[in-house]
Amino acid sequence: MPVFNYKAKDKYGVALQGVMEAVSSSAVAGRLTEMGYTPVYILEQEVSGLTKLEDFFVRFSSIKMEDLIVFIRQLSSIIGAGVPLLESLEAVYDQVTGTKFKNLIMKIRTDIEAGSSFSEALSREPKVFTPVFISMIRVGERAGILSEVLDRLANLLERDFENAQKIKSATRYPLIVLIALSIAFLIVITFVIPQFATLYAAFKTELPLPTRILIGLNIVLRRFWFVFILMIGGIYYLIRKVLETERGKLTWDRLSLSIPVIGTLVSKLMLARFCRMLAAMLKSGIPVVEALHITKQTVENVVISRVITNIEEEVTRGGSLSEPMRGSKVFPPIAVQMVAIGERAGALESMLNKVADYFDRDADYMIKNLTPLLEPMLILVLGVLVLFLALGVMLPMWDIVKFAKGT
Repeated sequence: MPVFNYKAKDKYGVALQGVMEAVSSSAVAGRLTEMGYTPVYILEQEVSGLTKLEDFFVRFSSIKMEDLIVFIRQLSSIIGAGVPLLESLEAVYDQVTGTKFKNLIMKIRTDIEAGSSFSEALSREPKVFTPVFISMIRVGERAGILSEVLDRLANLLERDFENAQKIKSATRYPLIVLIALSIAFLIVITFVIPQFATLYAAFKTELPLPTRILIGLNIVLRRFWFVFILMIGGIYYLIRKVLETERGKLTWDRLSLSIPVIGTLVSKLMLARFCRMLAAMLKSGIPVVEALHITKQTVENVVISRVITNIEEEVTRGGSLSEPMRGSKVFPPIAVQMVAIGERAGALESMLNKVADYFDRDADYMIKNLTPLLEPMLILVLGVLVLFLALGVMLPMWDIVKFAKGT
């Protein structure tokens, strides 16, 4: 859609300049008139070949989480200082460096200028702003506490970002080891084994099973490598299709939660995120049933999402949060007791934050010890692989030596 630069005047004669995306200049003029402005000029931005190429690459780029957190923090600070929303967006726009993020802010600003609320403008970008984000912004607009709500959202996103970075850091070493092992195995199969196969062919001895397997793998990889690529692509496509079904996603999520160490870590991180989001939404003034319904949509695990659905149904009937939590077998007893105390004492938000802190502490401890926990498995895999390669290479040599002594 074309982008237009415009200049207009309000009813007091104050000039206003800006950028608007529309199908034509007449559409821009119509929107300015609806907003109470008199257009002075409207010019379409020229699009060069280089700009088109940049737009092509921007289309496939994504907005980084750290950039989004900085944007929310800055917007919260500027609005908290008493600056109107449109001017705040303009001030943040000047600080943003990414082209895609700049375009996003410009689009939000244009939608607000056209009469949309901030939450409505954000809801048109579901890939960037989640339902929890939009709901809290909507409540902040109604209650006049937009700056405080933005600050809470920034805290939530920072927590998620920090956990993701910790997991990446903890799994970096095991991933490097696995990739190195895979590359070494392929090199041995592709270049080393053929040389030994040529040597062994000169003797009339039967090759051991490990050697025959290695030679067979070499032949299959050399002659049918494209079949392996097609198989990997087919398996990936099949898994994606299965995960798109409700039963397939449920089975996968159950399996992920049952994996030793990893399943427990995923469960604690998701429960911590759920409790912290629910506390933030309740503090922002969102009713508990609505908060549960919105939070449920952001949980990526179907098993935990169904537990939240049961909690929502119980609360809708007039029950408490703690009872369905106790029967779910997902929340540990200490977390259930803390929520029950919070309900009785009228301090549910505070207790939910304490429960989230409890899960976060456990998750942090597990992440710090993730690499030591994975090292025994890596050593086992490395040992089995080295033993298999050694047997495949050395056993025929012993047979050749015996054959030579016999002759």
